[in-house]
Amino acid sequence: MIYNISSKQEKLIFEYSQKWFSIGFKTKVNNSEILHKTVNNIYNLIGLNQPKIILVDSPYQSLKSLVNLNKSNKNIGQPVGRLINQKFNLLQSKVKSQFDEQLWFHLRSSFVNELNNLFVDELEIILGNLLEERLEIELGNDWEKLTSLVWSENKLQPCNEWEPSIEFYYNSFSSWANISVGSICDFCISVLNCVHNSVEWNVFKNLINYCGWMFPYDNICIISNRPSIIRLDEQNNIHAEHLPAIQFADGFSVYANHGKILNLK
Repeated sequence: MIYNISSKQEKLIFEYSQKWFSIGFKTKVNNSEILHKTVNNIYNLIGLNQPKIILVDSPYQSLKSLVNLNKSNKNIGQPVGRLINQKFNLLQSKVKSQFDEQLWFHLRSSFVNELNNLFVDELEIILGNLLEERLEIELGNDWEKLTSLVWSENKLQPCNEWEPSIEFYYNSFSSWANISVGSICDFCISVLNCVHNSVEWNVFKNLINYCGWMFPYDNICIISNRPSIIRLDEQNNIHAEHLPAIQFADGFSVYANHGKILNLK
């Protein structure tokens, strides 16, 4: 059990936080070989055969591809995003179990709060909502089919009548949504030498580094590249005047003013 860290280790918290901040804002990585290997390793970890991997340029194209595959009667299989996220949650839980509760709270506050606020609250959630609004208009009657493909039900065993019996989850894995978890695990493993499964950790790191968004199913895994352009202001907020703050290779763009997402094109 780890109850405290040294002043030298404490100083490294900022360094690792900045490291993962930079990973979050990495642009497109042209290394499909590592990406294919990483995805195949993930499926192996959850006990599934290697899927057909489809690489696209943006999350917009990912969702459009899902609709087109469904129209062509491709057997994409059941969603497996929950299994993948559970696997990595167990990795984090094993790391957490090695710490005194108060120290873990301190580390989470140092890493997770700021990174989650930026990459999840200000980017991931808002971008996802705007993307869904746009596709709902574009797809018309196909919109409900898309929602049934990306939203899945997980039946629960409630302890009492007030608890929900079904939870809904979004079948995806994104780099932005996992930056904070990656940062704290990296610090604990690399600096504090926490016991961990090295295979799972390497797969997790590679996925965050090389993948933008992933929509995983039994037979098919659709992966979106990272943006090709990201523009920031002096405070490291996404920002650009009369230009996209975030732009993908297919032209899909996000306009933002000092961290606030305005619209998509």
